[in-house]
Amino acid sequence: MQKLALHQITMMDGGTEGLVRFAAGAGLDRVCLFTATPVDGHGRDMFPTIRPAEVSFFTTLLNDLDVQVINAEYFPVMAECDVSVYLPAVALAAELQARRIVTHIHETDPQRARDQLEKLCAMARDHGLEVGLEFTGFAAGCNSLTRAVALHDRMDQSNLTIAIDALHLFRTGGTLDQLQAVAPDIIGYAQLCDGPDCRRSDDYLDEAMNRMIPGEGVFPLKKLVALLGPHVDIDIEVPDFAGSAVQDAKSWAHRAIAASRNLFD
Repeated sequence: MQKLALHQITMMDGGTEGLVRFAAGAGLDRVCLFTATPVDGHGRDMFPTIRPAEVSFFTTLLNDLDVQVINAEYFPVMAECDVSVYLPAVALAAELQARRIVTHIHETDPQRARDQLEKLCAMARDHGLEVGLEFTGFAAGCNSLTRAVALHDRMDQSNLTIAIDALHLFRTGGTLDQLQAVAPDIIGYAQLCDGPDCRRSDDYLDEAMNRMIPGEGVFPLKKLVALLGPHVDIDIEVPDFAGSAVQDAKSWAHRAIAASRNLFD
C-alpha cells in the first residue's frame, strides 16, 4: 500500500498537535505542516504554525508517534521580500527532520525569480532539505506544469523537485499526457483532491480552499497516481474551509484518507 501523508489544511482541529495525533491514530506516518504561514488582511496567521519554542515538544511528539514530516510550508518567492527572511523557519523544518520545504513563485521578474529560488535552494541544501516547486494558477511566476519543468531545468539545483497538485494541474490546463512526458525523477511529491470538472480556470481560489474528496469528482486520479514513480511522496490535501461538509473535521479527514487509499487498490 502506498504510504500517504495528511496535510494540515485537511484536518485543522487541534492545530499541528491535533494533526500529528490524528494522522498517527488513522494509521498514517506522514504529515505536511507549517513552520511559516501566510497571514490574512489583519496580520493573523492563516494556518496553525509551529514556533521555535515548540520544537522540542513536536520533535518528541513526532518521534513518539513515529510520524515524519514530508513537507514544511510556506516559503513563496515574492516580489516584495528576500527569501533570507525564511531562514529561521527553514532551520525549524530541518530540526523537525522534514524532507522538504515548499515554494510557489509569485515573483514575475524571471531573473529575480531564479536568483531567489537559487538562494532558497542553497538555504535548504545547507539544512539537508529538498525544495518542492509547486505550480499554481495563483502564482504568476510559475503557473503551469510546463513552466515548472522549464524553470526546474534552467535552475539545475540538485535538491529542487516539482509538485503535482491535482487541482492545480487541471485548473491550469495541464493534462496527463503532459505529465507522462515529464522525467519521473524531477517530480518530488503530489497532492490528492478531486473536482467537479477538468476545466482550465483563472479564478479558482474558493475551490482551492474547498476541495472534493478523491473519487467524488471527475479528476482521473487513478491514472494520475499510476504515472508517479515510487519515490514520489503523496499527501492528502482536501480542505473544507467553508464548512460545507455535514461531518465534523475528523470525520471529513477520515473520509479523505479512506478515499485516497482506494486510489491504490
